[in-house]
Amino acid sequence: MPESDPRPLGDELTTRLYLLLLRLPSPRRTALLQEGFTEDEVSTSLARLHERGLVDAARRDVIEVFPPDTTLPAHAADLERQARATRSAIEGLSHLFYEARSGKAGIRTSPEVSLLDTVEDIEAAFLRAAGRAESRIVRLVARSERMDRVLIRQPESIIAARAPTMRPSPERLVVFEQSILEVDGAFSALETMRSDGIEVRLTPHLAFSVLAVDRSAAVLDISHLEPGGGGSLYVQQRQLASAIMDMCMGLFSLSTPLPRTPRGPTLSRLTDRDGQVIALLAAGASDLTIARQLSISQRTVERRVRAIMEELGATTRFQAGTIAVRRGFL
Repeated sequence: MPESDPRPLGDELTTRLYLLLLRLPSPRRTALLQEGFTEDEVSTSLARLHERGLVDAARRDVIEVFPPDTTLPAHAADLERQARATRSAIEGLSHLFYEARSGKAGIRTSPEVSLLDTVEDIEAAFLRAAGRAESRIVRLVARSERMDRVLIRQPESIIAARAPTMRPSPERLVVFEQSILEVDGAFSALETMRSDGIEVRLTPHLAFSVLAVDRSAAVLDISHLEPGGGGSLYVQQRQLASAIMDMCMGLFSLSTPLPRTPRGPTLSRLTDRDGQVIALLAAGASDLTIARQLSISQRTVERRVRAIMEELGATTRFQAGTIAVRRGFL
């Protein structure tokens, strides 16, 4: 399966290729190559179009292009949901930005919004906010050396929440940048989180880390940009906290669920380790990344990927992941 590409659907390369597909009466990969696209360009663009439901590129050469009058509105609706979530946060965040810069020197906090100066302040605010969770707690985790270490050493602390004895525990959702799979041991840590009842998803890129609790509190963490943590925020202003939650849920809905490792007698000739390889393939991991996550050699990964493709009747890595999902293995 091709590596995930953070560029949006509207980039020039994918748009050119999609328009060509619409014009071809019998779209094929070979026809795209004859038009001057490289193998990598074709694979990357088709993977992106396939993910968004605009084409079916699972076969070796033949590409099925779905009618744009049915597929593009659905894709546009997904983009609009994300845009609405972002727009809803603009006013509150802009107000916060200008208010923080217009006050007198030395005035660092207000009853509803606090500027956080250090990583220790961020962690303390996180614990205060998480302790208030009653129905839902969402965390977006941007990559940083600190958060990479936390995931591997203490995965339970990424989104720990108070579990009241008299009422159900809150729903817990977390989104990581897909590149987290490059960290040794990350896949195992993410599976541990999921086994603890946390819904884990992956996305190509996050601008900053966020913790959103119900619609009452949020922590905006920019320590991946400023290692000291200065400029981060603890928000208790209800309207702004609600807007931040909407933004988080919009991003969560557009993220990719962490693929599950197949269990049970689903594949006759493959091992449990092969199930982990399939899950990582579906997550877009390269052979090198899979080797690091499973502590095996890259050559072993290549050999097992070939065996998986043979068992599934797939001719490409992308098709293997697609077949596994369609058969309900993931």
